[in-house]
Amino acid sequence: MSPLLVLAWMPNDIAKTRVGFVVSKRVAKHAVDRNHLKRLLGEAMRGLLPQLPGGIDMIVSARQKANTANLRMLEQELLMLLRRARLLETSPNSIVKLDKVD
Repeated sequence: MSPLLVLAWMPNDIAKTRVGFVVSKRVAKHAVDRNHLKRLLGEAMRGLLPQLPGGIDMIVSARQKANTANLRMLEQELLMLLRRARLLETSPNSIVKLDKVD
């Protein structure tokens, strides 16, 4: 759990990693805003997917403060949560390079 996101995960019976995003009406009142936040979360996760092990189901839930976050902040929060859950290694050889978003 972080100020912006909550990560829940569990192993699955297939070799694929599946990710779902949850943004409730409590976080963003309008569907347009909820969908925008889901698209940002998907983009933030896209660069991390190749480094995740297979066979995991993940749910990323947005918290209230995520509504004002930009892509860079969401990428950093996801990276921190995945490392904390030990789904990503923290060794120097596995450093994730995130491109700068203008």
